[in-house]
Amino acid sequence: MKQSKLIAACGMTAALSVVIMFIGGVLGLGMYASPMIAGVCLIPIGRQFGRKYQVLLWLAVSILCFILVPGVEENLMYLTIFGVYPILYPSFQRLRPVMQWVCKLLYFNMVVIAVEALVVTLLAPEVLTPWMIALLLVLGNITFVLYDCLLPRAARLLHLRLSRLKFLR
Repeated sequence: MKQSKLIAACGMTAALSVVIMFIGGVLGLGMYASPMIAGVCLIPIGRQFGRKYQVLLWLAVSILCFILVPGVEENLMYLTIFGVYPILYPSFQRLRPVMQWVCKLLYFNMVVIAVEALVVTLLAPEVLTPWMIALLLVLGNITFVLYDCLLPRAARLLHLRLSRLKFLR
């Protein structure tokens, strides 16, 4: 019975994450918003069933998003940052507070710069001025810090709401 609960929970979470990504891609809600929300959907699976299933779910959602979701940049943000971050978050939390933020921001900036360089080079070689790139990076860092503060609160809220469900007991 536990295996069927696991499969059902992972399947429903994957479907929800793909729908969130699809709606974000079709409506143009931003390359950050829908991957962030879809990443938060991974938290209950990790808490209830473990990190192994959380990683498998992230991979499944990433593959499905590249097949079904129109926004390539949005898919890359989910694949490289916001889908992985709920999985890596407990590892970052084990570090000292100053080192946590250094590692988190270093991870975010390295990945964002690599993804944006790839997207600008291959998909849309548009010309952005250096000050505009710096401004976008600063705004991205602010968004990431807010997301980092939101993650434990969202995890707690999801745990409280989902613990009432008979399905996940």
